[in-house]
Amino acid sequence: MNHAHAEPAPPEAWPDAIESALAGCNTLRDAVVLRETASTQDHARAAGVAPGTLVTALRQTAGRGRLGRAWEDTRDAGVAVTFALPDDSPESLAMRSAVAAAEAVRAFVPGNAAGIKWPNDVVVDGHKIAGVLVERTAGVALVGIGINVGQREFPPELDAHATSMARLGATVDRLHVLLALIRAVDHAFTAPADAIYRTYSELDRLSGRACAFRTPEGVVQGTVLSVDPLRGLALETASGPRFLPAATTSVVPPPSGSRYGGGNVPPTDQDH
Repeated sequence: MNHAHAEPAPPEAWPDAIESALAGCNTLRDAVVLRETASTQDHARAAGVAPGTLVTALRQTAGRGRLGRAWEDTRDAGVAVTFALPDDSPESLAMRSAVAAAEAVRAFVPGNAAGIKWPNDVVVDGHKIAGVLVERTAGVALVGIGINVGQREFPPELDAHATSMARLGATVDRLHVLLALIRAVDHAFTAPADAIYRTYSELDRLSGRACAFRTPEGVVQGTVLSVDPLRGLALETASGPRFLPAATTSVVPPPSGSRYGGGNVPPTDQDH
């Protein structure tokens, strides 16, 4: 698998390349391409973009994650994009967006290493490479996806938990990653739910792991027995089996950092 390119595509090549990708889509139709923005998510919300529109930027300087956490500056190393899509249940949106992000990563990372850490983080060998932030407003779902592409280094508090395509040996132009993501999102939000469910289950990387989760009753720890992206988690705890509903459960972040990734990767908490 060779994705090497001598030079990255110049900024002026982005609009035409994205327009060509959209021509083959069923759900996505329009694009807003910005040279720089604080947050593609906030831009999409403020502009009131219609479903079927994506907002991307060559550089996102001050993106945000859930609960007000900051995202790293993408500079010229990460993909930052928000897709405006028809509204759906939070669980369905998380499932479909996670599958799309994972499939885009897997197009460039060889083997079967890349998968999904519930609800919608994309990980490779336990290190976060992409994340999703889902927000719903006025009948529109804003799905923000960030992918680490060219980063070689991360801030110290993230370094042990984050990775990128470059760190995994894939030298790739981030425009090509964005185009793959556009196609993956269009497919994930067009395909039947049962097909996306099966793919999510195949890519599940949380089952079998010991984790801690926030619930309305407090933090619950145990080993994940199974993941149902539309319903929740089956957990083996010290007091016996428990089921944690997706709508009221979130992953407790690792102790050394509240998020895994740089370059527009949101925190690990459930983003809906």
